[in-house]
Amino acid sequence: MFIRKEEFTLTNTRHHPICSPVKVTWRPDDHVGTITHKGESLSKVIRKRGQRVEIGLHYLKFPYKLCQTINDLLYSIASLPRTEKRKKMNLAIQIFKHFEKVPESFDLKKMEMFWRGIIIMVWRWEDSHEEIYKGIPYYLLARTYLGFGDIPSAYMCFFTALEEDKKNCSYIQENFRDRPAYLTTSLVDDDGNPLYRSVVLSLRSELQGFINSYNKRTSSDFTIQNLDKKFLQADPLEDAKRFFVANFHEISHLRWLNFSRMMKNDYSKLKTSDTLFNIALIIDQVLEYRFLKNRGKMDKNMANAIYHLALHLGWTTTKNSPDVSTFLKKIEPNLNRGSPDTIIPTLLDGTATYDGDPLNARMRAIFAAYHLRNYGGHNIRGSDILINRYGEILDAVMDAFFVSIQA
Repeated sequence: MFIRKEEFTLTNTRHHPICSPVKVTWRPDDHVGTITHKGESLSKVIRKRGQRVEIGLHYLKFPYKLCQTINDLLYSIASLPRTEKRKKMNLAIQIFKHFEKVPESFDLKKMEMFWRGIIIMVWRWEDSHEEIYKGIPYYLLARTYLGFGDIPSAYMCFFTALEEDKKNCSYIQENFRDRPAYLTTSLVDDDGNPLYRSVVLSLRSELQGFINSYNKRTSSDFTIQNLDKKFLQADPLEDAKRFFVANFHEISHLRWLNFSRMMKNDYSKLKTSDTLFNIALIIDQVLEYRFLKNRGKMDKNMANAIYHLALHLGWTTTKNSPDVSTFLKKIEPNLNRGSPDTIIPTLLDGTATYDGDPLNARMRAIFAAYHLRNYGGHNIRGSDILINRYGEILDAVMDAFFVSIQA
């Protein structure tokens, strides 16, 4: 890909100078009216030159004239005064939207390479000029990765698009929470999101299934609206929320494989341990925020958070367990000794005890998450039970997640 750097003569449009090959008309509200390139509508120019993009198995070649057009368009944004951030963002949005139809006839691999190519060209241009709003191409690349089933890459792009929205949406008097990147990664129940049906509704339906099972096991009345209010839309838990949605989407994506004979391998044991560790880590962070946010760094650990949860839910008292160490010693078997193969069956089968008494469903779930978090944080070693009883363990960890939110 080649981007030509050259000087352009500025000319006047209705309100502001724009690079000479590019003419922009503006509406009174600072939105873009029309964009032309050398006298032709931008839609026509992009469609004609985009058809000549060459994409092979391992290469991408943009035609020279398309590179020149992209360069001209970027200069058109830069030529607006720096004080006109609203117009700069509106123009960037409209320019990138014109490119959205180019890869419609491509297969997913070509589409991914096309958006990567556009983004790389913009990055190279920014190195010598100014940053522009890139939320649209980041979002479209994320959507392309979803088509592949490449969930980690999709969320990396979604979160980068979200950062662009956070930095820039105030310039156009919009809330970044109304943009598709936020709506998708926060699982907002908004059918105006282009990915609502394919992503959000699907994941919310799966979450509802876990919630229904949790309520039956624990005689609770937890709802997905509670989850929205206390977690998915809670600003203080933004990082934990993003991490949860990305991991839950991957769990959903791998559901068929994880409940099939494909799990019978050593890699699946390690992968499952990692996934469950991530969810347990989120539980750790939620409980820390709920019970330990005003405490010193040394006091912020999952054991202490669970101890305060136990006091809050009446599992124990300060008289019965005056400190976290005493509390942990009353759990049998010892959650910090042994592997999941020895500890988890006692929790799933109900033979584990606290102070000699059987554990209730919430306790079994929280203690399972605690054990998996500690074990996964210190061991790269697979356990047979993680694949042999995967469904039961996943239910337990999701139950623990809901307990932490409900608290």
